Amino acid sequence: MDDEETLAAVNEQLERVGDYELYDDLGPVDSWEAFRELPFLTGKDLKADYDDHAPEGSLYDGAAMMCFTPLGDDLAPVFDTTADLEWQAEANARAFERAGIEAGDRVLNTFGYHTFGTGIIVQRGLEALGAEVIPAGPGESEQAAATVSEFDVDALVGNPSFALKVGDAGASVDTFVGAGEPFTSIPGMREQVKDALGADTAVDYFGTRQILPVAAETENEDGLYLLDDYALVEVVDPDTGELLPFGERGELVVTHLKKEGCPLVRYRTGDLAEWEQRDGEIVLPDGVIGRTDGRLKVKGVKLYPESLGTVLAGFDGLTGEFRLEVSRPESTDQIRLVVEGDADIDELAAAVKDRLLVAPNEVELVDDIDETGVVDERY
Repeated sequence: MDDEETLAAVNEQLERVGDYELYDDLGPVDSWEAFRELPFLTGKDLKADYDDHAPEGSLYDGAAMMCFTPLGDDLAPVFDTTADLEWQAEANARAFERAGIEAGDRVLNTFGYHTFGTGIIVQRGLEALGAEVIPAGPGESEQAAATVSEFDVDALVGNPSFALKVGDAGASVDTFVGAGEPFTSIPGMREQVKDALGADTAVDYFGTRQILPVAAETENEDGLYLLDDYALVEVVDPDTGELLPFGERGELVVTHLKKEGCPLVRYRTGDLAEWEQRDGEIVLPDGVIGRTDGRLKVKGVKLYPESLGTVLAGFDGLTGEFRLEVSRPESTDQIRLVVEGDADIDELAAAVKDRLLVAPNEVELVDDIDETGVVDERY
Protein backbone atom coordinates (compact mmCIF):
# COMPACT_ATOMS: atom_id res chain seq x y z
CA MET A 1 0.00 0.00 0.00
CA ASP A 2 1.21 3.52 -0.69
CA ASP A 3 1.17 6.29 1.92
CA GLU A 4 -2.19 7.67 0.80
CA GLU A 5 -3.88 4.27 0.87
CA THR A 6 -2.33 3.44 4.25
CA LEU A 7 -3.44 6.76 5.77
CA ALA A 8 -6.97 6.09 4.49
CA ALA A 9 -6.85 2.62 6.11
CA VAL A 10 -5.63 4.21 9.36
CA ASN A 11 -8.59 6.58 9.37
CA GLU A 12 -11.00 3.70 8.75
CA GLN A 13 -9.51 1.96 11.77
CA LEU A 14 -9.66 5.13 13.89
CA GLU A 15 -13.35 5.35 13.03
CA ARG A 16 -13.81 1.73 14.17
CA VAL A 17 -12.18 2.43 17.54
CA GLY A 18 -13.88 5.78 18.05
CA ASP A 19 -16.59 4.45 20.36
CA TYR A 20 -14.24 2.58 22.68
CA GLU A 21 -13.64 4.21 26.05
CA LEU A 22 -9.95 3.30 26.03
CA TYR A 23 -9.27 5.51 23.00
CA ASP A 24 -11.41 8.50 23.94
CA ASP A 25 -12.38 9.36 20.33
CA LEU A 26 -9.00 9.68 18.61
CA GLY A 27 -10.63 11.07 15.50
CA PRO A 28 -9.28 11.13 11.92
CA VAL A 29 -5.78 12.33 11.04
CA ASP A 30 -4.85 14.27 7.91
CA SER A 31 -1.12 13.49 7.86
CA TRP A 32 1.50 11.13 9.23
CA GLU A 33 2.69 13.93 11.48
CA ALA A 34 -0.78 14.06 13.01
CA PHE A 35 -0.88 10.27 13.33
CA ARG A 36 2.37 10.28 15.28
CA GLU A 37 0.91 12.73 17.74
CA LEU A 38 -1.60 10.07 18.79
CA PRO A 39 -0.73 8.53 22.16
CA PHE A 40 1.00 5.19 22.47
CA LEU A 41 -0.82 2.22 23.99
CA THR A 42 1.21 0.02 26.34
CA GLY A 43 0.78 -3.34 27.99
CA LYS A 44 0.31 -1.52 31.28
CA ASP A 45 -2.56 0.45 29.73
CA LEU A 46 -4.23 -2.75 28.61
CA LYS A 47 -3.70 -4.39 32.01
CA ALA A 48 -5.29 -1.40 33.76
CA ASP A 49 -8.22 -1.50 31.35
CA TYR A 50 -8.82 -5.20 32.01
CA ASP A 51 -8.66 -4.54 35.76
CA ASP A 52 -11.09 -1.62 35.55
CA HIS A 53 -13.53 -3.45 33.27
CA ALA A 54 -13.09 -7.04 34.40
CA PRO A 55 -13.01 -9.58 33.02
CA GLU A 56 -13.28 -8.67 29.31
CA GLY A 57 -11.95 -5.09 29.29
CA SER A 58 -13.57 -2.08 27.65
CA LEU A 59 -12.53 -3.17 24.12
CA TYR A 60 -15.01 -6.05 24.25
CA ASP A 61 -18.12 -5.59 22.11
CA GLY A 62 -19.11 -9.12 21.23
CA ALA A 63 -16.99 -11.65 19.36
CA ALA A 64 -16.93 -14.85 17.36
CA MET A 65 -13.90 -16.27 19.19
CA MET A 66 -12.19 -15.65 22.51
CA CYS A 67 -8.58 -16.63 23.16
CA PHE A 68 -5.99 -15.51 25.70
CA THR A 69 -2.53 -13.98 25.70
CA PRO A 70 0.06 -13.44 28.43
CA LEU A 71 -0.06 -9.93 29.89
CA GLY A 72 2.22 -9.36 32.87
CA ASP A 73 1.71 -12.26 35.24
CA ASP A 74 -1.81 -12.95 34.00
CA LEU A 75 -3.64 -14.10 30.91
CA ALA A 76 -5.76 -11.49 29.14
CA PRO A 77 -8.60 -12.22 26.71
CA VAL A 78 -8.33 -11.44 23.01
CA PHE A 79 -11.51 -11.20 20.94
CA ASP A 80 -12.01 -11.73 17.22
CA THR A 81 -15.18 -10.93 15.33
CA THR A 82 -16.26 -12.85 12.24
CA ALA A 83 -14.78 -10.09 10.07
CA ASP A 84 -11.52 -10.24 12.06
CA LEU A 85 -11.16 -13.95 11.41
CA GLU A 86 -11.70 -13.40 7.68
CA TRP A 87 -9.17 -10.53 7.53
CA GLN A 88 -6.59 -12.55 9.47
CA ALA A 89 -7.10 -15.56 7.19
CA GLU A 90 -6.58 -13.43 4.08
CA ALA A 91 -3.41 -11.85 5.46
CA ASN A 92 -2.01 -15.19 6.62
CA ALA A 93 -2.82 -16.82 3.27
CA ARG A 94 -0.67 -14.20 1.53
CA ALA A 95 2.12 -14.68 4.08
CA PHE A 96 2.17 -18.47 3.65
CA GLU A 97 2.00 -18.23 -0.12
CA ARG A 98 5.01 -15.90 -0.18
CA ALA A 99 6.79 -18.36 2.10
CA GLY A 100 6.46 -21.04 -0.57
CA ILE A 101 3.37 -22.99 0.54
CA GLU A 102 1.00 -23.62 -2.37
CA ALA A 103 -2.68 -24.47 -2.79
CA GLY A 104 -3.02 -28.23 -2.54
CA ASP A 105 0.02 -28.67 -0.28
CA ARG A 106 -0.46 -30.85 2.78
CA VAL A 107 0.65 -28.96 5.90
CA LEU A 108 1.26 -30.25 9.42
CA ASN A 109 0.27 -27.45 11.82
CA THR A 110 2.09 -27.86 15.15
CA PHE A 111 1.02 -24.57 16.71
CA GLY A 112 -1.14 -24.91 19.82
CA TYR A 113 -4.91 -24.88 19.46
CA HIS A 114 -5.79 -24.42 23.13
CA THR A 115 -5.85 -21.21 25.21
CA PHE A 116 -3.89 -18.95 22.85
CA GLY A 117 -5.63 -20.04 19.66
CA THR A 118 -2.60 -19.59 17.40
CA GLY A 119 -3.16 -22.97 15.77
CA ILE A 120 -6.68 -22.18 14.64
CA ILE A 121 -5.68 -18.72 13.34
CA VAL A 122 -2.86 -20.28 11.31
CA GLN A 123 -5.14 -23.07 10.09
CA ARG A 124 -7.70 -20.59 8.76
CA GLY A 125 -4.94 -18.84 6.81
CA LEU A 126 -3.73 -22.11 5.32
CA GLU A 127 -7.28 -23.09 4.41
CA ALA A 128 -7.82 -19.71 2.73
CA LEU A 129 -4.72 -20.41 0.64
CA GLY A 130 -6.18 -23.75 -0.39
CA ALA A 131 -3.77 -25.95 1.54
CA GLU A 132 -4.78 -29.17 3.27
CA VAL A 133 -4.16 -28.94 7.02
CA ILE A 134 -3.39 -31.62 9.58
CA PRO A 135 -4.09 -29.99 13.00
CA ALA A 136 -1.41 -31.78 15.01
CA GLY A 137 -0.59 -29.20 17.68
CA PRO A 138 2.66 -29.34 19.68
CA GLY A 139 2.36 -32.96 20.72
CA GLU A 140 4.81 -35.84 20.51
CA SER A 141 7.64 -35.22 18.06
CA GLU A 142 7.86 -38.90 17.08
CA GLN A 143 4.15 -39.03 16.35
CA ALA A 144 4.42 -35.85 14.28
CA ALA A 145 7.35 -37.28 12.34
CA ALA A 146 5.42 -40.48 11.66
CA THR A 147 2.49 -38.46 10.34
CA VAL A 148 4.79 -36.48 8.06
CA SER A 149 6.26 -39.66 6.60
CA GLU A 150 3.07 -41.69 6.30
CA PHE A 151 0.99 -38.95 4.73
CA ASP A 152 3.68 -37.33 2.57
CA VAL A 153 3.41 -33.90 4.22
CA ASP A 154 4.79 -31.01 2.16
CA ALA A 155 5.21 -28.33 4.82
CA LEU A 156 5.52 -27.95 8.56
CA VAL A 157 4.54 -24.85 10.56
CA GLY A 158 5.28 -24.31 14.25
CA ASN A 159 7.95 -23.48 16.80
CA PRO A 160 11.53 -23.94 15.52
CA SER A 161 12.59 -25.88 18.63
CA PHE A 162 9.81 -28.43 18.07
CA ALA A 163 10.66 -28.60 14.35
CA LEU A 164 14.19 -29.68 15.29
CA LYS A 165 12.76 -32.52 17.39
CA VAL A 166 10.43 -33.57 14.56
CA GLY A 167 13.35 -33.56 12.15
CA ASP A 168 15.54 -35.53 14.54
CA ALA A 169 12.72 -38.09 14.71
CA GLY A 170 13.02 -38.64 10.96
CA ALA A 171 10.60 -36.18 9.34
CA SER A 172 11.39 -34.55 6.00
CA VAL A 173 9.43 -31.67 4.42
CA ASP A 174 9.98 -29.17 1.63
CA THR A 175 9.03 -26.02 3.57
CA PHE A 176 9.09 -24.89 7.19
CA VAL A 177 7.49 -21.73 8.59
CA GLY A 178 8.62 -20.92 12.13
CA ALA A 179 7.26 -18.54 14.76
CA GLY A 180 6.52 -18.21 18.46
CA GLU A 181 10.16 -18.03 19.56
CA PRO A 182 13.47 -16.64 18.29
CA PHE A 183 14.35 -18.23 14.97
CA THR A 184 16.37 -16.53 12.25
CA SER A 185 17.67 -13.98 14.76
CA ILE A 186 19.75 -16.84 16.22
CA PRO A 187 22.87 -17.29 14.06
CA GLY A 188 22.84 -20.70 12.38
CA MET A 189 19.33 -21.68 13.53
CA ARG A 190 17.81 -21.57 10.04
CA GLU A 191 20.51 -23.93 8.76
CA GLN A 192 19.98 -26.29 11.70
CA VAL A 193 16.26 -26.52 11.04
CA LYS A 194 16.73 -27.01 7.30
CA ASP A 195 19.28 -29.76 7.91
CA ALA A 196 17.07 -31.50 10.46
CA LEU A 197 14.00 -31.45 8.20
CA GLY A 198 15.81 -31.83 4.88
CA ALA A 199 13.89 -28.72 3.87
CA ASP A 200 14.54 -26.56 0.83
CA THR A 201 13.09 -23.51 2.55
CA ALA A 202 12.78 -22.36 6.17
CA VAL A 203 11.26 -18.96 6.80
CA ASP A 204 10.50 -16.77 9.79
CA TYR A 205 7.11 -15.32 10.70
CA PHE A 206 6.30 -12.70 13.33
CA GLY A 207 3.16 -11.59 15.09
CA THR A 208 1.79 -11.16 18.56
CA ARG A 209 -1.44 -12.83 19.61
CA GLN A 210 -3.07 -9.41 19.61
CA ILE A 211 -1.78 -8.62 16.10
CA LEU A 212 -1.32 -11.69 13.93
CA PRO A 213 0.34 -11.56 11.41
CA VAL A 214 2.75 -8.60 11.37
CA ALA A 215 5.56 -9.70 9.05
CA ALA A 216 6.88 -12.81 7.34
CA GLU A 217 9.76 -13.90 5.15
CA THR A 218 9.40 -14.91 1.53
CA GLU A 219 10.87 -18.11 0.16
CA ASN A 220 13.98 -16.05 -0.64
CA GLU A 221 14.81 -16.15 3.10
CA ASP A 222 15.89 -12.51 3.11
CA GLY A 223 14.14 -10.87 6.06
CA LEU A 224 10.56 -10.39 7.22
CA TYR A 225 8.37 -8.26 4.95
CA LEU A 226 5.53 -6.36 6.57
CA LEU A 227 1.94 -7.33 5.84
CA ASP A 228 1.33 -3.62 5.37
CA ASP A 229 -2.33 -3.81 4.40
CA TYR A 230 -3.14 -5.57 7.67
CA ALA A 231 -0.88 -3.89 10.22
CA LEU A 232 1.08 -0.64 10.31
CA VAL A 233 4.54 -0.85 11.90
CA GLU A 234 6.71 1.92 13.30
CA VAL A 235 10.17 1.57 14.84
CA VAL A 236 10.68 4.18 17.55
CA ASP A 237 13.30 5.24 20.04
CA PRO A 238 12.15 3.44 23.21
CA ASP A 239 13.16 6.41 25.37
CA THR A 240 11.79 9.35 23.37
CA GLY A 241 9.11 7.68 21.27
CA GLU A 242 10.48 9.43 18.18
CA LEU A 243 10.23 7.61 14.85
CA LEU A 244 13.63 6.22 13.83
CA PRO A 245 14.98 6.36 10.27
CA PHE A 246 15.41 3.19 8.21
CA GLY A 247 18.59 1.37 9.16
CA GLU A 248 18.12 2.04 12.87
CA ARG A 249 16.93 -0.40 15.52
CA GLY A 250 14.39 0.32 18.20
CA GLU A 251 11.02 -0.72 19.59
CA LEU A 252 8.30 -2.09 17.32
CA VAL A 253 5.04 -0.18 17.53
CA VAL A 254 2.10 -1.77 15.72
CA THR A 255 -1.34 -0.49 14.71
CA HIS A 256 -4.17 -2.65 13.40
CA LEU A 257 -5.48 -1.56 10.02
CA LYS A 258 -8.30 -4.12 10.00
CA LYS A 259 -9.62 -5.10 13.42
CA GLU A 260 -12.98 -4.88 15.18
CA GLY A 261 -12.39 -6.92 18.35
CA CYS A 262 -9.57 -5.72 20.66
CA PRO A 263 -8.28 -3.15 18.15
CA LEU A 264 -4.85 -1.72 19.00
CA VAL A 265 -3.58 1.71 17.94
CA ARG A 266 0.13 2.55 18.30
CA TYR A 267 0.71 -0.45 20.56
CA ARG A 268 4.22 -0.63 22.01
CA THR A 269 5.22 -4.28 21.76
CA GLY A 270 8.53 -4.00 23.66
CA ASP A 271 10.16 -6.01 20.86
CA LEU A 272 13.49 -4.88 19.44
CA ALA A 273 14.05 -4.85 15.68
CA GLU A 274 15.81 -3.01 12.91
CA TRP A 275 13.92 -1.92 9.81
CA GLU A 276 14.86 -1.05 6.27
CA GLN A 277 13.18 -0.23 2.97
CA ARG A 278 13.64 -2.34 -0.18
CA ASP A 279 11.98 -1.43 -3.45
CA GLY A 280 9.14 0.31 -1.65
CA GLU A 281 8.57 -2.49 0.89
CA ILE A 282 9.52 -2.38 4.58
CA VAL A 283 11.58 -5.27 5.90
CA LEU A 284 12.78 -6.44 9.31
CA PRO A 285 16.08 -7.92 8.07
CA ASP A 286 16.85 -9.93 11.22
CA GLY A 287 13.36 -10.28 12.60
CA VAL A 288 12.89 -9.60 16.29
CA ILE A 289 16.29 -9.64 17.97
CA GLY A 290 15.35 -9.07 21.59
CA ARG A 291 13.46 -6.87 24.00
CA THR A 292 13.88 -3.21 24.81
CA ASP A 293 13.58 -3.86 28.54
CA GLY A 294 16.62 -3.04 30.65
CA ARG A 295 18.33 -0.98 27.98
CA LEU A 296 21.47 0.98 28.80
CA LYS A 297 23.38 3.77 27.12
CA VAL A 298 27.03 2.76 26.84
CA LYS A 299 29.73 4.60 24.91
CA GLY A 300 26.99 6.76 23.44
CA VAL A 301 25.12 3.74 22.04
CA LYS A 302 21.79 2.30 23.21
CA LEU A 303 22.59 -1.22 24.35
CA TYR A 304 19.92 -3.90 24.74
CA PRO A 305 21.23 -6.71 26.99
CA GLU A 306 18.28 -9.02 26.32
CA SER A 307 19.30 -9.23 22.67
CA LEU A 308 22.36 -11.20 23.78
CA GLY A 309 20.19 -14.28 24.26
CA THR A 310 19.79 -14.86 20.52
CA VAL A 311 23.55 -14.44 20.00
CA LEU A 312 24.53 -16.95 22.69
CA ALA A 313 21.96 -19.44 21.41
CA GLY A 314 23.93 -19.64 18.17
CA PHE A 315 26.91 -21.26 19.95
CA ASP A 316 26.45 -24.94 20.80
CA GLY A 317 28.88 -24.91 23.71
CA LEU A 318 27.22 -22.06 25.62
CA THR A 319 24.45 -22.46 28.18
CA GLY A 320 22.95 -19.02 27.49
CA GLU A 321 23.77 -17.72 30.97
CA PHE A 322 25.73 -14.46 31.09
CA ARG A 323 26.63 -11.42 33.14
CA LEU A 324 27.15 -8.04 31.49
CA GLU A 325 29.25 -5.65 33.53
CA VAL A 326 29.42 -1.95 32.68
CA SER A 327 31.90 0.28 34.49
CA ARG A 328 33.62 3.63 34.10
CA PRO A 329 37.02 3.35 35.84
CA GLU A 330 38.13 6.70 34.46
CA SER A 331 36.19 8.69 31.88
CA THR A 332 35.34 5.96 29.38
CA ASP A 333 32.68 3.26 29.64
CA GLN A 334 34.01 -0.30 29.79
CA ILE A 335 32.06 -3.45 28.93
CA ARG A 336 32.95 -6.85 30.32
CA LEU A 337 30.92 -9.89 29.31
CA VAL A 338 31.11 -13.12 31.29
CA VAL A 339 29.56 -16.13 29.57
CA GLU A 340 28.98 -19.66 30.81
CA GLY A 341 30.23 -22.45 28.57
CA ASP A 342 32.77 -22.95 25.82
CA ALA A 343 33.15 -21.20 22.44
CA ASP A 344 35.71 -19.57 20.20
CA ILE A 345 36.20 -16.33 22.07
CA ASP A 346 37.04 -14.26 18.98
CA GLU A 347 33.95 -15.49 17.11
CA LEU A 348 31.82 -14.81 20.18
CA ALA A 349 33.20 -11.29 20.62
CA ALA A 350 32.55 -10.52 16.95
CA ALA A 351 28.97 -11.82 17.16
CA VAL A 352 28.32 -9.78 20.31
CA LYS A 353 29.67 -6.63 18.67
CA ASP A 354 27.46 -7.20 15.63
CA ARG A 355 24.34 -7.56 17.77
CA LEU A 356 25.03 -4.87 20.39
CA LEU A 357 26.57 -2.40 17.91
CA VAL A 358 29.38 -1.82 20.39
CA ALA A 359 32.42 -4.01 21.07
CA PRO A 360 32.94 -5.45 24.56
CA ASN A 361 36.30 -4.58 26.07
CA GLU A 362 36.62 -8.05 27.53
CA VAL A 363 34.87 -11.40 27.02
CA GLU A 364 35.46 -14.14 29.58
CA LEU A 365 34.28 -17.75 29.40
CA VAL A 366 33.63 -19.63 32.65
CA ASP A 367 32.47 -23.14 33.49
CA ASP A 368 29.97 -21.99 36.11
CA ILE A 369 28.69 -18.44 36.41
CA ASP A 370 27.85 -17.31 39.93
CA GLU A 371 25.77 -14.23 39.07
CA THR A 372 23.79 -13.46 35.93
CA GLY A 373 22.16 -10.36 34.52
CA VAL A 374 23.37 -6.79 34.12
CA VAL A 375 25.67 -5.03 36.58
CA ASP A 376 26.01 -1.28 35.96
CA GLU A 377 28.75 0.08 38.22
CA ARG A 378 28.93 3.57 36.71
CA TYR A 379 26.55 5.29 39.09
